[in-house]
Amino acid sequence: MKYFHLFLISAFTGILMAGCAGAPATQLQFSVNGVEYTAPLTGCDTVSLVTLSTEFDAAVEVANYKGFSRIAVDQVPLRRGKAAVSVDRIAKDAFITLSWVRKDGSGTVVLRTLHPQVPDIVATGKATSPGEFYLSYVYLRLIQKYDNDGNMIYYRVEPFPLDKDIKQVKCTGWWDFKKHVAGGVTYYSYHAPDLKFADLGFTGYNPGKRVLMDERYNPVREYQLLASRDGFVKDGDPIDGHDFWFFGPEHYIMSAYILRDGVYAAYLQEVDGGEVVFDWWSTEHPEMASWLDPAFRETAGADYVHFNSIEVLPDGNWLCSFRHVSSVLKIDRADGTGDILWRIAGAEDAVADFHGQHYARWHDDGTITLFDNGNAAQQTLLLRIAADQASGAVSACTSLIDDAHFSQACGALTFSGGNTIVGWGIPGDAEADAARLLTEYDASGAPVFDLRHKTTGKVNSVLSSYRCVKSE
Repeated sequence: MKYFHLFLISAFTGILMAGCAGAPATQLQFSVNGVEYTAPLTGCDTVSLVTLSTEFDAAVEVANYKGFSRIAVDQVPLRRGKAAVSVDRIAKDAFITLSWVRKDGSGTVVLRTLHPQVPDIVATGKATSPGEFYLSYVYLRLIQKYDNDGNMIYYRVEPFPLDKDIKQVKCTGWWDFKKHVAGGVTYYSYHAPDLKFADLGFTGYNPGKRVLMDERYNPVREYQLLASRDGFVKDGDPIDGHDFWFFGPEHYIMSAYILRDGVYAAYLQEVDGGEVVFDWWSTEHPEMASWLDPAFRETAGADYVHFNSIEVLPDGNWLCSFRHVSSVLKIDRADGTGDILWRIAGAEDAVADFHGQHYARWHDDGTITLFDNGNAAQQTLLLRIAADQASGAVSACTSLIDDAHFSQACGALTFSGGNTIVGWGIPGDAEADAARLLTEYDASGAPVFDLRHKTTGKVNSVLSSYRCVKSE
């Protein structure tokens, strides 16, 4: 990929420099939506933004405005160095103009609304269910939000080399971008790698932190582990990015992979008011070591269970998915014992056959939906399982959408307005069909909306999505 600028961005405040070789020291220092940029007044007239939203006016602030007689954004003059400008469209051919005048001359800096490193994505059709689409990627430090017409309405990116070596980086992309509503207040969050812990990473584990954002996508807080109740985990240890359950800013559930007793234990930690009120270790349940699905016998290694989703059930207990043992567990949280109350074993159950599943979710009708990657037969299925909440006994298992696609890992299955929304995760091959990111199906099973990479050939696996979901 050809680069036109060199960017240096911090992980949280987003300080970003844009310059050209030989540019003079005189610069324009400004911020857009809290992210800081510095551009020379001559020799370099284009700056690529790293975050923007069409839902709110862009807040532009010039720090050194007193050195100019006039500064305007899209012809809107700045007052005391500040201005707000509406953003109708985010695209590589859509721009914001920042113009300046002073005694010795004038000039213009063109702001690209969409960073050139963001992959080209094409929308087809029109989604018909309530809500918006939230996309995150396995290797890209990129999160995006789309509306039902396929318009990008928010994104944030940290520029990152798109080449084969990225797959060797232990701290990879931004994962699990999602919306939360707590107490009538909207928040967003995503998982970001923490380079201090890069050496702890391995395939499927992206050690880092959860970034919480306010309703305008401003980062307001970061979460990492607190000391575990047994003292094995220390304050500030990294978390895993597979899932995050949010009751509110002070009450949440995080996950991690912790090397303990020779294996990577799945560790779940519930925090409320700055205190660990409950935590759970897979190593406290030695029977799990014998559950390994043969489909992962050669690849699981020390990551013997591989947690990937959690949901708090109506009775206060937890529904958790563990990929390498192809199992969905109900864990006792209501009484605080941490006991495994029941298990649905996809590799063993006579009715529900699934392997390497993701995104287990409970529904009011007494069913569980799964994005079944289908690693044994290499065919992905979208399953609805009728299970008794008290016993876990499975009475029926149906496939919601018939599709020959194979997603080897990741993926999600969400629902809105009677429609089924599928985030496809990591493709099982690199053929053209692997370009798919997300599909919405209506109640009849007909596809009505599609997001996919703009390509007519093979798809580089570094562009694979982590989780694409719809949320109202």
